[in-house]
Order: sequence, then C-alpha cells, then structure tokens
Amino acid sequence: MIELSLSGKRALEFDGDQVLDVGQQHHVIAIFVGTLVKLYKGEYTFLSGTSACRWYINENDIAEIKAFQKSLPSEPVPIKKTYLQNDDATHKFEEKSLEQLKHVDPFLDMGQRYQCTATIIGITENQTWCYKACKICNSAIIQKENGYKCTKEGCPSTQFEWKYKIPFIASDHTYNLEFMFFEKKGMELIGKSASTLRKQYEPKEIPPDITSWIGYKFTFVVRVLSKKSVKTIDPSFEVLMIKEKYQKEPIISFISSSGVVPAESSSSTMAEYKELPLLVPITSKDIEKKERSTSQPEHTEETQDMDIEPSGIWEESQISNKRSFGDPNYDKQETTDDKDDLPQFKKIRSTHSQGKSKK
Repeated sequence: MIELSLSGKRALEFDGDQVLDVGQQHHVIAIFVGTLVKLYKGEYTFLSGTSACRWYINENDIAEIKAFQKSLPSEPVPIKKTYLQNDDATHKFEEKSLEQLKHVDPFLDMGQRYQCTATIIGITENQTWCYKACKICNSAIIQKENGYKCTKEGCPSTQFEWKYKIPFIASDHTYNLEFMFFEKKGMELIGKSASTLRKQYEPKEIPPDITSWIGYKFTFVVRVLSKKSVKTIDPSFEVLMIKEKYQKEPIISFISSSGVVPAESSSSTMAEYKELPLLVPITSKDIEKKERSTSQPEHTEETQDMDIEPSGIWEESQISNKRSFGDPNYDKQETTDDKDDLPQFKKIRSTHSQGKSKK
C-alpha cells in the first residue's frame, strides 16, 4: 500500500465525498496518472499528484479498470474515512467532570479546550440531527420568498448541502450536558455523510445510525458553544476530537433529567467483461464554475457558532476539464514541487480492494 496526496487545484477537484458515498455499496477502482514518488522528511514515501495528475474512476470503457474489477470479490468492502492525527491527539488538556464543565463561562472561556469522559445517554428533544449548510461558509441557510439565503452577513451563496448537527446528551454521573457533533466528527463517528442519511430520514426523524451510539462511553476534547450557551440554562459543547471509545454500557442509571430521548431504536477487449456489473461513475468537481458564481475567496474561516460547522477540511467544488485516458501528450512537468507543502494535501489511501495507481 502507498499513500497518494493531491495538492493545489487537484485536491479541490477530487470529489472525496462522492467516492466515500459510492464506496459504501460499490467497488471504487481508480487509475491515477502523472504522479511522482516523493520522500517526506527523508523517510516517508508517497505519491504526489499536482498539476500534471489526472484520474479515471469507475470508467466502464477502460479495459484496465474492468480487468481489475474482475479480480475483486463480488461483495465490496465499504470504504472508511481516516483522519490524520493532529497536535490535539498528543496534547494534554485540562480534565473536567461534567459538573465542572457546567460552570464554564461561554464568554470568558471561549475557545478553551477541555477533556472529559462521558456516556451518551440520549438526544436533545425538539432539535434536528442535520441542517442546511451554506456551500461557501457552512453557515445555516434559510428559505426566503425568492429562494435560499445564507445567514452569514455578506455571503452571497444561495446553495446548501445537508450537514450534521447532532445534539447528543452525555453523562458522567455528576451531570448531564449537551455535546454537539458537526459534520467532521459526525462522519468520523457514524461513517456516513449527513447528505447520505438525509436521503432516507427527515431532519426530525433520528436515524438508527445515530441512535445506535447511545450507551457508548467516550473521552472527548470539547469547547463551549458560546452563542448557543448564552440562550440556555446549561452550556452546550462542540466535540472537537474523539480521543477514545469504550464499550457500550447500560444507561438506565444515567437517565434522570428531562429533555432526553432514550435509545430506539475496444469491443473485443471488453467482451470478456460483459458479465461484470457496471461500476458507478464518479466525476470530479467543477471548481471553475464555483469561482464564476461567487466573488468570495475559496478559503473559509472557522467559527464558534453552533449553527456553523467549522470548515476548511472539505472544500466543495467541481471540475470540467478532463483529458482522454491514454493520451501520450499530457504534460508531465510538475508546476508545484514544494516538499514542505504536505500539510495542504488531501489524503487518499489506495488499497488493493479499492483502486490502483499508474504513473
């Protein structure tokens, strides 16, 4: 196995969400061309894809892809999203009980991070598990008479996508508090995007994929959600990191307060591949279309509003320029070859069951 890193526009063009979604029930077979083998810090070998890199994913008219599909088992192994370890994973945070977190000041302690261990015992009543998120800044999108409008002042976006905002209630026997899971942590916990679950469940209809985590004990790194906390008796916290997951345990002894929802549940070459099922095509993102539709910069700022998912890890875009596979005249010259730009990459793990790369 070798890791492949995409940088610059190639990272924005790669539709990782679509790959993850399709990969839950279908094979994802990819051919990457125009990559270079690089060494990071003298010991870490990986494939680098910059301006010369192109890819072909699940294209049924490419013999190499169909040949590889034939070697795979009929039942695909679901793709899993992995997360790189950041500084928070090794940093020691102040450990607090939920009784102590109850007294955190939403203004004076804004931005402070704490570590706590608690068991999820339910979901806050009368709240939804997802929300309409602005495609540019992740702020909440509301419906107006003439369409949709972003709630962030100055944002011109009128398009949205469904993202997680799961209001779990957790307890450690000292107190019960609300812990909010936004899109990144929601996907890490559940393994599916909010948009995938939204195809089956209404915002007020809690999916079993979410309720199945009730009863599990976790160690979290959290911070207070200031704007929401000033409107409620007890503060609400955003889960920034899941440090550890423990075994499921009975929650009857935890449930003692109201507002908690308990658990519920070519023709000759391709002829031999005719019997294979068609792969699900995966396209790239059109980032040029997005740039034309808005004057806003591509980067987004992290916020601390409970209605806004801190962004910056998944940038929504799409691609339109695609050259034919096998073109011998593609430009192999790298325009970006900075050895220090690894942190800006979007990581893709290539395994024998999910795809192959070709230089």
